[in-house]
Amino acid sequence: MSVETLVPAATRPHGICHDQATASRLQPSRGGPSDRSTVAADWTRLCRGFLRCHRRPINVALHLFTTPLGLFGVYALVAGLSPIAVAPIAVALVATIQIAVVVALVPAGIAGIHAVAVSMIAASAVLITPPLGWAVAAVVAGYIGQDLAHWFAREPTFQSTYRDSNRWWKRFVEHTLLLLPVLIAVAGRWRQSPLRLLVARKAVLKTKLTGRQHESDFATILQWVREKQPNVSQSTHWWHTDLSEGAAESFRRLGDSQTLMKRIRSFHGSGYDVQPVGGMNELYVTGPPKTTSSDSVFYMGHVDGPWAIFPGARLYRCMLSLNQNLEVTTHFPMSHPDYGEPESHRLQHGDAVAFDFNRELHYITRQVDARQTVPRVNLKLHFVAYPRGMRWYGNLLGRLTTWYDIRARNLFVQTINPNGTLLAIKARWVLGWTRLFELAVRFCGWTNLAYVATAMLLSVAFGNATILIAATSFVHYAIYVGTLQERTPVSFGTFRRDAMFFKTLAMAQLLGLYAWHFDHHYGSLALVVAGFALAGYAARVLGMRRTLFSAELGFDAPQRVDRFPYGTIGHPMILGAMIGIGGMALAEGFRIDYGWLIAAHIACYALVLVHELKMRNRRACALPL
Repeated sequence: MSVETLVPAATRPHGICHDQATASRLQPSRGGPSDRSTVAADWTRLCRGFLRCHRRPINVALHLFTTPLGLFGVYALVAGLSPIAVAPIAVALVATIQIAVVVALVPAGIAGIHAVAVSMIAASAVLITPPLGWAVAAVVAGYIGQDLAHWFAREPTFQSTYRDSNRWWKRFVEHTLLLLPVLIAVAGRWRQSPLRLLVARKAVLKTKLTGRQHESDFATILQWVREKQPNVSQSTHWWHTDLSEGAAESFRRLGDSQTLMKRIRSFHGSGYDVQPVGGMNELYVTGPPKTTSSDSVFYMGHVDGPWAIFPGARLYRCMLSLNQNLEVTTHFPMSHPDYGEPESHRLQHGDAVAFDFNRELHYITRQVDARQTVPRVNLKLHFVAYPRGMRWYGNLLGRLTTWYDIRARNLFVQTINPNGTLLAIKARWVLGWTRLFELAVRFCGWTNLAYVATAMLLSVAFGNATILIAATSFVHYAIYVGTLQERTPVSFGTFRRDAMFFKTLAMAQLLGLYAWHFDHHYGSLALVVAGFALAGYAARVLGMRRTLFSAELGFDAPQRVDRFPYGTIGHPMILGAMIGIGGMALAEGFRIDYGWLIAAHIACYALVLVHELKMRNRRACALPL
């Protein structure tokens, strides 16, 4: 859904949208033709103005937190300032007035979503009823948080576009009243959708340097390496500052390569800037694998850095091969559906592959080839990509990663060839932590763990477990919808990890709460068991890969499955899950305390089903007749 499809075609500029039938269904329906035209024009103007100031998904995502927070504070104030007996009535009355006004001013689809959102926010304010001080704090935090979101995203505030106008107060009232509806409309555009932040796009970027200057620089550095005669029984590392003047200048030019930066920039799009991070650059000569040396780290699955929690920014390590390579292959196991069948690159002369230093799991393998007469020589070059206008953010990530890399490399070099007890202990320490990090990245993800830890801290701080439950129960649905919508290649292993991590957490919480509130209603238990058994058996028949949309994402060929329950029951996985979750509602204690959780899960499953059908129909319409 886009802003353009929410206004009448007659009010849109040429080239935006031509679906007049859709637009006529979504335009406000009250009043005569002239009134409808005026209201639609005002809505169009508001949406366009708002969109100009909210083009980045991170800004929209932050607004989807700060705006409901501010509204929650307003309704909490209404509840707190009203007599206890009539507080729910007062809140309901204010919410009804707000919903009614919005219904008269915005398209029906947006008005319906807005009505649901406001009802949920108002109900939460009544159920929680925080102290007045907390309610005021929520209003202030919601308002200030929006300015902070614009500062973080480096976009102007919408209020700044009309602050100096003669009737600014009228625009301010309109802005305040319709902020949530227009935010819903903008969030429905895929380019601005916060769901894009959850998509695990494949960020393993390969290119090749072939220019005459590149070849000259390769030759200069290789000559310097030959003169050094490195020990081929272990890997050898030099910082860029260790090279002689001529080799260092060649290294600097390659580290500033526009070809490499252009490749990274093309992945992120025009809204991003890319700059070199030279403090980490090094020259690397491959050594053979060992079992009790830090050299064996390269042959284990590992992530180079710890700073995965930098939303919207990436620091890339670019491996650039300077000479022939017949033995060493670099593997990226999270890019493909099967961990044991990774995306692999054997970099030859001039080949380069860039990957996220802090997020991408990788390792190398070595197959001895007699034709490899000289050691494999690589450059490790580094670049940071960050949203345009946020250079401070990219510089911060660059400085932190450089600080870590220097210290990690020093420890690594010490333990390449441990010749004492202390160094041997350090080497085993490095290998042990590498293995632990591999498991954490493969099955959990540091960003996911940090998100859950933050939700837990907020729950403890406010003494309310509902915060943790609400924050972690629905993330996997958003990942499903966002990934299916994405058009660019997806890192399937990362997508599977994120989806299964949050789904496992959500189902564990749901079943745990159900068991805690179970009041011996065996009819409820029978539905729960039957529903989840159907869903589980359907997933087994389909297979894990296809269950997670491997065909839809292009990793597997489409295949018709007729084995029961497919061919007999429509959409058995989703239907079974909805039956199982719906059966929990028969347990009275659980329904009273967590009816909202049951309803939300069922609604999310329905949304995923509708979106999946929509995407399938779109693909079917695109096929040649």
